[in-house]
Amino acid sequence: MDKQQKKILNFLITSLDPEGTIHFLAVAAMEQEKIEHLHSITIKVRVALTYKEDQSVNPYFDGTDMYFLMTPTEIQFIREEEWADGPPLMEGSPIELALGWVSQLNVPFYVSSEAHEAAHKERG
Repeated sequence: MDKQQKKILNFLITSLDPEGTIHFLAVAAMEQEKIEHLHSITIKVRVALTYKEDQSVNPYFDGTDMYFLMTPTEIQFIREEEWADGPPLMEGSPIELALGWVSQLNVPFYVSSEAHEAAHKERG
């Protein structure tokens, strides 16, 4: 995981999981636009997540695409009207499908052990 990917994952965790109940299954990112003179990058991030229940992970996930604006000093959500309201793109799907779905955007830079094991079982 490179420096930019670590920033994305940390931003997701601090923004979406302040209580520590969300479990990130897989995350992929793809650069959408680079504005050289502003030193900024628009990034599309696909995330599959579920919830922790005690020590176990819920067997179903939700997933959506989000957009970030990254500069050398900050990262922020953008285009929230496209993804923040309404149902997620994937809702209540078995976690066996999470890795494959996230991989449709790009090679995931983060995959939890649960997502990896579930995808492996799905393939047989």
